[in-house]
Amino acid sequence: MKLQKQTLWVIGGSMFLFLILLTTFIRPMLLADALAMDEESMLRDMDRISNAIRLEQELLTSLNQDWAQWDETYDFVRGENPEFTPANIDENTFMNNRIWRMMAINNEGELLLDRSYGLTKEAALLTEQFSGLAPSLNNYLIGMNDSFFIVSVQRVLPTSGVGQSAGKLIIARDISSNYVKRLGYDLSLELDATVINGSIEQNRAVRTVSEDRLEGQMAVRGSERNVNMLLTIDKPRSYYLSKRDVITKFVMSLVVLMTVIAVVLFIMLDRLMISRVTSLSKQLNQIRSKRDISARVQWKNHNGDEIHALGKSINGMLDSAEQSHSEISNMARHDQLTGMLNRYGIIDEFQRLKDSADTNIAFLFFDLDGFKRINDSLGHKMGDALLKKVADRLSHFKSSESEVIARMGGDEFLMLMQTSGPDYLEERANEMIRELKQNYILNEIKTFVTSSVGVANYPEDGATFDEVLQAADIAMYEAKRKGKNQLVHYHDLAGDLDYKNILMLENDLKFALKNNELYLDYQPVYTGSKNRMIGVEALIRWDHPVKGRIPPNIFIPIAENGNFISDIGEWVLEQSIDQTAKWHRSGHTHVGVAVNVSKMQMKNKERFLKKLDDLLEKYQFPPEQLQIEITESDIFFFDGEIVEFAAELRKKNVRVALDDFGVGTSTLFNLRNMPVNVVKIDRSFITHVPSEEFDSKLLKGLYQVLEGIGMHIITEGVETAEQAAFIKGNSSSDIQGFYFGRPMKPEQVALLLEQEAAWREAAADFRG
Repeated sequence: MKLQKQTLWVIGGSMFLFLILLTTFIRPMLLADALAMDEESMLRDMDRISNAIRLEQELLTSLNQDWAQWDETYDFVRGENPEFTPANIDENTFMNNRIWRMMAINNEGELLLDRSYGLTKEAALLTEQFSGLAPSLNNYLIGMNDSFFIVSVQRVLPTSGVGQSAGKLIIARDISSNYVKRLGYDLSLELDATVINGSIEQNRAVRTVSEDRLEGQMAVRGSERNVNMLLTIDKPRSYYLSKRDVITKFVMSLVVLMTVIAVVLFIMLDRLMISRVTSLSKQLNQIRSKRDISARVQWKNHNGDEIHALGKSINGMLDSAEQSHSEISNMARHDQLTGMLNRYGIIDEFQRLKDSADTNIAFLFFDLDGFKRINDSLGHKMGDALLKKVADRLSHFKSSESEVIARMGGDEFLMLMQTSGPDYLEERANEMIRELKQNYILNEIKTFVTSSVGVANYPEDGATFDEVLQAADIAMYEAKRKGKNQLVHYHDLAGDLDYKNILMLENDLKFALKNNELYLDYQPVYTGSKNRMIGVEALIRWDHPVKGRIPPNIFIPIAENGNFISDIGEWVLEQSIDQTAKWHRSGHTHVGVAVNVSKMQMKNKERFLKKLDDLLEKYQFPPEQLQIEITESDIFFFDGEIVEFAAELRKKNVRVALDDFGVGTSTLFNLRNMPVNVVKIDRSFITHVPSEEFDSKLLKGLYQVLEGIGMHIITEGVETAEQAAFIKGNSSSDIQGFYFGRPMKPEQVALLLEQEAAWREAAADFRG
């Protein structure tokens, strides 16, 4: 017999003997404590029942005290209020308060009131017994035939509680069969009751009915020991059944594991093969850790065998990844639709213009008026065609290298030009407005759009690209508010009433937190593989008391300019952690939360990190369940600061995500240096997937690059089942978008989590 076969027999025989030992001796030992755990569970259920009955007694005492210590009852018992009964006691009184019987007796022993609801036979038999009960803060438990009652006896006093008792008021409540059934339903127990004429030896008893069921009995002793109530509880042996299933699954898993180990042991016999595979693995790990996709693996060639083919395949994959990365990097500076520069491309050009000459740079921010009308009425393809034509017309106005045009997204365009005077700028801008207003022919359909233009100047209106762009954006917004199809300069807004509205919003926003006008919605994030909610993204909203809902893209820049974004950001962080901690306490410990941070918070990282530490300690929140999201556009301007900020978060085991990824070039080159572990792909990449082949291939290539360098991926903007299916089929990405859920209130998130838990439990029961 060959050595390999001998080894196979030894390993197989050892596995077989171990499994016999496991099932014969170890399994019964592991199940030994299951009965005790099930009995403890039964005793806890009995405690719940006892507490419920005790609460019922306390509530009845409180109810009787309310009736007995009342001027109207007091006058009635003294014979001074004959209208008391018809005015206050009817069938609804008994039904609403679940009262079986009410009796009123004066100090002379005269029965003034005796009303009951149902059980007329017991009412007649118990009259004398009830009448003889003395007032007490404690209730009586009295049984008769198949019924069992809680009886409260209280002295009749004025409402003030001061004075001589006029008699006593007796209220009885039936706690026999119907009550016990309702109690069982409330406590999710199979509960039954039997009234016993005679003594019950044990207060509590538990016995095993079968391998699957357990029965418990507990006595509710009457005030007169000759009549008692016996409660019977029937429930499954949950701990035993669960442990039995776990052990069975464990044994099966162990069989699989030992089989895998046996296979690995056989593979290890061939040292030459293992050493070569290990070499390839080490080289790949070095490439992954350094994120250097230009590197290639090397190996010893042995007659062109499978390992040789594997090495060639790995290098081929690295070639494809490098090519995809190069193509994406090249496209990242340009808008896919129009071929123009995009936001990040024009940022590079701004730096070039700023460094090339000491001169003013004008920002002309164009927004098309009426584009949504065309897009909605004629369709997205026609809208895209219109954007291309607009881009062509704007491109014709570029007269030199000192003028740059970019599409900023949607129907927004930005032109940068070096200018020496306002007259030239005004003339050029109005020429473009007139040109853009001319008719467009789209598939033989004639249409038109106008444009609103905001103008701001560097460095007059801002010291950075973002500051000047924001000024131009505000000016453009004012142009729209004033009737559209016109030009507004940012420096002219100081005396403008509309601009003062923005200042008023800024003032109102300062008090929005104090006035509870801000709140959070949460948008779910789902796993791509299991359709399970794994987290939410916190989204801030402002409900202005006069102006209504203010969009975040309006008030967030205002907050940043007003230097109170840090206060709002800290409020968002605490609300998000607090809410997610509540979901954790409800049993949904797998749910994480993502929170966006602003540029100002990252610049003031000491304050943010101190607040974060305090909140994690205050709410005992696991840091790995928190995700801090950094917008891709911020990286270009605050590269060094963001690296330090993200590194500090990673040290605390907090996840760091790069938001809106895929529309810029800087992050593609800097990912290797950025301490992020999550990438959120921008919604623009999924919009035309899978209908457009180019978009589908581009997104697939992006997945390959990001997964190849070990990034966790979340794809945003998923709105259709086809998009979700494409993502699941081509990546391990998590998914976020309207297809799975719009931003919603915390209560709606909790409901979804409860539904998911119920579905998983039902599925587990079905598989069991």
